[in-house]
Amino acid sequence: MAIKFIKMKHIKISILALLLVTAALGGCKKYLDINNDPGSPQIPSLASLLPPVTSVMSRTIFLDGRFSGAYIQNFSSITASENNDVHGGNSPNGAGNQAWRDFYTVQGTAINLMIKQGIKDEQWDYVGAAYALRAWGLQNATDIFSDMPYYEAWEPNRVFFKYNNQPTLYKVVDSVCRVALSYLNRSDGNVSTPVMARGDLVYAGDRAKWTKFVYGILARNWHHLTNKPEYNADSVISFVNKSMTNNGDNFLINHSASRNDDTNPLGPARDNLTVRRQSRFIVQLLDGTSFYNNTLSASRDPRLSRILSASPDTTTITPNMPSLNGGYRFLVPAIGYNIGAAGTASFRQAPSTLWGDSVITNTSINNFTARIGKYLFQNNARFPIMTYFEMQFIKAEAAYKKGDFTTAHAAYREGISAHIDFVNSINTTANAVTQISGTEKANYLLSAAVKQTPGALTLSDIMLQKYIGDFGWNYNESWTDLRRYHYFDVDPITLQQVYRNFTIPTFSPFNFGPKPAYRSRPTGFSENDWNLDELRRIGALNQDYHTYEMWFSQP
Repeated sequence: MAIKFIKMKHIKISILALLLVTAALGGCKKYLDINNDPGSPQIPSLASLLPPVTSVMSRTIFLDGRFSGAYIQNFSSITASENNDVHGGNSPNGAGNQAWRDFYTVQGTAINLMIKQGIKDEQWDYVGAAYALRAWGLQNATDIFSDMPYYEAWEPNRVFFKYNNQPTLYKVVDSVCRVALSYLNRSDGNVSTPVMARGDLVYAGDRAKWTKFVYGILARNWHHLTNKPEYNADSVISFVNKSMTNNGDNFLINHSASRNDDTNPLGPARDNLTVRRQSRFIVQLLDGTSFYNNTLSASRDPRLSRILSASPDTTTITPNMPSLNGGYRFLVPAIGYNIGAAGTASFRQAPSTLWGDSVITNTSINNFTARIGKYLFQNNARFPIMTYFEMQFIKAEAAYKKGDFTTAHAAYREGISAHIDFVNSINTTANAVTQISGTEKANYLLSAAVKQTPGALTLSDIMLQKYIGDFGWNYNESWTDLRRYHYFDVDPITLQQVYRNFTIPTFSPFNFGPKPAYRSRPTGFSENDWNLDELRRIGALNQDYHTYEMWFSQP
């Protein structure tokens, strides 16, 4: 008892001393309330919330693009029968579901806080940007996974979450875009371009450009429904016209490349693409094969040498070696390649990495200072999230489907022209890649690879040029396009595949038929624990779930 008495006595003395001190400082509540301490605020500023939400977008796109980029054959693996090359589907507990985790956690909670605090502080510009990013994230994610939780996603104290179907989510994206526009159009309250510029690393607080970005999301959202009877080409064209008007409006993520976290995930320092090389499909779109049925120098797209990489073997084409195209080798899906020892024929003829001509192996891992590489595959390259030229190709396809071939043709040519300019803007003198000259550009636009009249234009022309423009960054949009055309749909004019020469391997036991991949599985890190019943309900536990056709691609 004595011991207990002594302890209690000491406690009473300590409490009394604390009360005396805190009273002198203005009261116990004020002294102990650390949430009111300006040195350690509980709620971060909006300017500190926005940069992480935007900077993560390039990672979100690329990490899932390792799967969809193989499905659409932006690149193929050096390993034979690699799972993605044969449309085998992603693992629920592995890669291929980054957008799920980023949408709900990395972006999700920060966006919720931005909206709540922004409304409280009447910073409507930040609120509008937050809603824009919410719409972008949901559109990106549902086009990968289909059904997802939304209405219950961030409810507190909830353990299980109901999945909303894709028709509902598409309407949600539309609605969230409208809300974003309503806030971005406000100039009252505490709207301030300089204040927003502190956190806006994309548009420096320019609300007009954020507005154009939102209209771009609406254009994607409505245009993905080309197979639906309710598809409205006029609305799509209207959204595009209100969207980006030149490459200066592009939504680009900057990378300073000083360390891993602020380095372009496509660059050599991050080493994410060593086992992946340029595919047959993209090489043949640029080397003359797909448009001319030959690979003569005059048939090559000037973007070939500025986007792709040449192998050490750059032997000039001869009649006895018709497959050579200046050394732009490629991989065929699920075939792989044995690079061989340096100096051997197999080494000289190996497809280079995407980082530069004759770069067979990556010697620049974790080298964040060198600006090596070409096009988007540089450590410090700006990563596109949405571009003007993509919008022009969407407009071209919408107008073509409407029967307005004049508008379609003008937008198609503008898309090609703008993409060539974009390639030049990424390939600066710092990485020693020669610019596409004005003469080269003019000659290409006058070549047989580019249709010269509205009457000669086909769907295939539009979609193949859009694929070239989207190569290396817009994996999900290209995948959506290929799925809308069910990979192998036929152009009614040419009676050939819209994506001519596109094939997928037919011998894999993992693609069930073969059936091409249409979706990814939700992440198992949370869903297998908390939402197993919902996974079972939508069929996500079935082995071939990744081959289930998406709602947006169905009639």
